Amino acid sequence: MIKEHKLSTIRKRLDDILEDLNQSSKSGTPLHKVERRILTDLLSLGLLLLKYYVDLCLSVVEEKKVVGLICKGKTTRRYLSVFGELSLTRSQYYHKAMGSYYPLDAYLGLPSGKYSYLLEDLLSYGSTEMDFAQSSSYLNRILGHNFTGMQSKRCSARVSSEVETFYDTVTPEQVAIGKHLSVGFDGKGVPMILSELGKTSDSSAIRLSKGQKRGSKKEATVSLSSSFTPKSRSPEQIIDGLFRNKAEKGGAKKVTPAQQKKHCWHEDQHLRAFLSNKPKAIHYGLNELLDRDAQRNVPIVVLIDGDRALKNQVTAQAKILEVDHRIEAYILDFIHLLEYVWKVANVYLGEKHLERAQWVEAQALLLLNSKHIQVLEGWKNIRTTNSFTKYQLEKLDQAITYLTNKEEMIDYKTYLSKGFPITTGAVESACGHFVKSRMERNAMHWGFKGAQSLLDIRAVRKNQDWDEYMKFFVEQDQKQIYQKTA
Repeated sequence: MIKEHKLSTIRKRLDDILEDLNQSSKSGTPLHKVERRILTDLLSLGLLLLKYYVDLCLSVVEEKKVVGLICKGKTTRRYLSVFGELSLTRSQYYHKAMGSYYPLDAYLGLPSGKYSYLLEDLLSYGSTEMDFAQSSSYLNRILGHNFTGMQSKRCSARVSSEVETFYDTVTPEQVAIGKHLSVGFDGKGVPMILSELGKTSDSSAIRLSKGQKRGSKKEATVSLSSSFTPKSRSPEQIIDGLFRNKAEKGGAKKVTPAQQKKHCWHEDQHLRAFLSNKPKAIHYGLNELLDRDAQRNVPIVVLIDGDRALKNQVTAQAKILEVDHRIEAYILDFIHLLEYVWKVANVYLGEKHLERAQWVEAQALLLLNSKHIQVLEGWKNIRTTNSFTKYQLEKLDQAITYLTNKEEMIDYKTYLSKGFPITTGAVESACGHFVKSRMERNAMHWGFKGAQSLLDIRAVRKNQDWDEYMKFFVEQDQKQIYQKTA
């Protein structure tokens, strides 16, 4: 009788929705208003259907006998679904060794908390791109709930708990024949809560002095691993892309379809970021490449900026993983090097000199042809044969030292002939769209745990692993909750 009564309620609710549509059609209600009303009605109908399903499952569970456990009576728990809140009254059993056991909870696969897995999914997914308050507000507008930013934050932290295990167990797609593997690393500061750094304040000054900043940051090291199909280019082609424009060429030229298709230097990208743990980020990035390569023979290219400490740590981690012999090249970002060429040009010719761009172009062409010795000699000759201020000499010395110390990473002619990428643009871009755009919004400050949790779950979304991860998360959560009764 209870079952029939609830079915009657559901049918009546559906009839009411249909009748409302009939009346709306006669009064000429605008479609967008009807659309909103249907969504609201369907959510309320969904709650009735969900309650009905729980009752069906309860009748199945109560028919089964629970052996060896003491029944402690009925208890009630809250369950917050996308349709609204349910109050579940079910039997509680107890065992001295096992503790409390609820057959209905296990049968339904309920989470330990009140939020449904679907709600946790939606709140967490939104928070990877929007701040917590925006994420909950957006969902509230759709579902008609009243979630807060704090609820979104807590759900995201819980959902992120299995990211490390997930990426330790998931098997990446194997690299295709003929492709190379590449990895790049870069850092981006995350604003931290001062108490997490053992500070009470940065400065009591009303106005900060030159170079002084409010707030403190910790570096998140981004790892971007990928594969690429080698494509050889000439130094002149690189120069053409860097220094030419349509006006200089006399207008746009006709290009073939093959020329129009841009070569992809970073396929099957995989992102992670680790706060205040550069060795872990490097180890993770290199190891992720190994997981793609079952034969352990695909060459690896490391793209890197001018940070000597970073290069040393990559080398150290490569030895630990025993892949140092497979790294075919450590490549210094050419764009980063080109900045030093511009600095020399500014000292030598001045920022407004008409031939400054042509001089930089000529220097860049020499570097792309691996004639860095010739470039170094030219810079040293400029230093000794011209009169400069102390500041200008410092700039020249910086550039000369920088180029001298990077000789093992600037054999660009070889890199181009082998078809390697020569810039770190992909990982630098990742620092912006992966870390900065979410972690450095106005007035944001993070704790270590909260920042890493969001970086972890954000990586899942950026890597397009969300559905697979949520399935894994639910499975792991269910094991932890119900392992005693398995």
